[in-house]
Amino acid sequence: MGELFSSDNVDQYIRFASNHQIMVMIFVVLFVALIYFQVRIMLANVKKISANNATAMVNHEDGVFVDVRANKLFTSGHIAGSINITLAEIKEGKLNRIDSYKDKPVILVGRDKMDADCFNSAVSLKKQGYTKVFSLDGGIAQWTMDNLPTSVKD
Repeated sequence: MGELFSSDNVDQYIRFASNHQIMVMIFVVLFVALIYFQVRIMLANVKKISANNATAMVNHEDGVFVDVRANKLFTSGHIAGSINITLAEIKEGKLNRIDSYKDKPVILVGRDKMDADCFNSAVSLKKQGYTKVFSLDGGIAQWTMDNLPTSVKD
C-alpha cells in the first residue's frame, strides 16, 4: 500500500489527471452522484417487504397494495385489489383513494426491484404523513416470477 502513494506514483497520477481532465471530471461526478444516492436511500429508510409479508399485512392489518406503475401497465396485470396511483399523482397529493390508510400498511408495487418511481413514491408518502410505507421487494416482476396471481380487472 505504501508504494501506491509513493512520490513517483503521485506524480504519475497528477500527469494522468492533467492529460485526461474530462475523464477524471466524469469519474468525480459519478462518484459524488453514487454517494448522494446511497445516502438518500439510507436516510429515506424505505423498507422492502417480501410478497408473503406484504400479503399478511394486507390481510391481517387492513393494509393496501398501491401500484405506482403507469395505468397502461396496471391494466395489463396487477395484484388483485391493488389501487393504481402514479408517482405524479402522489406528488400532487391526489391520495383520496388511500386517505384511510395513513396509519395502516401501504405496500407500494413498482415494475421491479430497481423502480425509482416506487422509491420516490415511498419518500413522498412518508412526507405526506403516511406512517407504514413499504416497497414490495422485486415489484410486480418478482410477484409474477413467484407465480402469484394477478388480475386484469379494475
